[in-house]
Amino acid sequence: RRRDRINEKMRALQELIPNCNK
Repeated sequence: RRRDRINEKMRALQELIPNCNK
């Protein structure tokens, strides 16, 4: 699954910028 790797990067980005989630 290549989506697993993207999920990990998206999680790190959301933790660094929770504002992006809005």
